[in-house]
Amino acid sequence: MTEVLLLGRRAVREIARYPEATIPALFIPLFFLVVNIGQVSKTFPSSTPFLKGEGYAAFQLPVSLMFAVATATTGLAIVTEIDVGYFDKLLVTPVRRSSIIFGRLTADLVRGIGGSTLVLLVGLAFGVSIRSGVGGAIVIVLLAALFGVAYAGFGVLVALRTRNVQATQSSFLLFFPLLFLTPNFVPFERLSPVMETLARINPVSYVIVGLRSLVIDGWKLGELGVCVAVIVGLGVILTGLSLRVIATYDR
Repeated sequence: MTEVLLLGRRAVREIARYPEATIPALFIPLFFLVVNIGQVSKTFPSSTPFLKGEGYAAFQLPVSLMFAVATATTGLAIVTEIDVGYFDKLLVTPVRRSSIIFGRLTADLVRGIGGSTLVLLVGLAFGVSIRSGVGGAIVIVLLAALFGVAYAGFGVLVALRTRNVQATQSSFLLFFPLLFLTPNFVPFERLSPVMETLARINPVSYVIVGLRSLVIDGWKLGELGVCVAVIVGLGVILTGLSLRVIATYDR
């Protein structure tokens, strides 16, 4: 645990030292939030049944939160350390290899909390009201950040497998089809049959639905439980694969 905290603190300091690596990643979610609200809000006024009295910004907020936390930053940091030789130095120290991964993921959690809080505040500025209250807002931020940690495992896996900056950076592109094959603009039932089928088998859909329920509906434990299960499942699988690769990593 001490090793994880020390490595995590170092990674968090990197975030503070190089804000130019984080700020651009926040531009995309804020851009999509503003553009989607501007383009679609008149098409779906608050009287639209699935909005339940909320503005369209409330429906789009969870999508922007996903954009804010799903990055390849951790993978890029690791592949950069591989290129400069620092990663090899870590491997020959008494530090457990798993601590290298968990230290980086700790920084991702901090980054995710900060990024999702900012996006949530922008959503509130657009008139979004969180039906689940202050407690729900905190849960939204934490769940979004934890999803970012879970997704970061994929970037770490690519970084360790390829040891290539371009391949690791491209891993973020996988998130775009996953995000757009969801009920991101309208609910499941308003999608075409093919799109609905694809959305329902996409695990990211249930993270968005769970976060959206906290915004629009309040506390719906069923949807929230599925959301948590998906995040935990993705985290266990992707982080587990990363730990397996680093355990056999050959300098």
